[in-house]
Amino acid sequence: MRMEICKHQLNCDFYGCKNMAKYSFSTKGFIRRDLVFCEDCMKKMFECFSKECVPKAVQAPFKVKKDKRSDK
Repeated sequence: MRMEICKHQLNCDFYGCKNMAKYSFSTKGFIRRDLVFCEDCMKKMFECFSKECVPKAVQAPFKVKKDKRSDK
């Protein structure tokens, strides 16, 4: 999958949106054509994705040893 800035003047693919598309999303064969989105719809879509796909924190590959001298 790849995302690019749209080179042609097309309307946004979201239903009801009449803005001109700024971004093109290509799936390289999974969908027959590229999907195009305006900047407002792309931001709203990103907000929806970010609520569902929250990255988890990376755990350290080692355990931190507590220093016996610091407990006193």
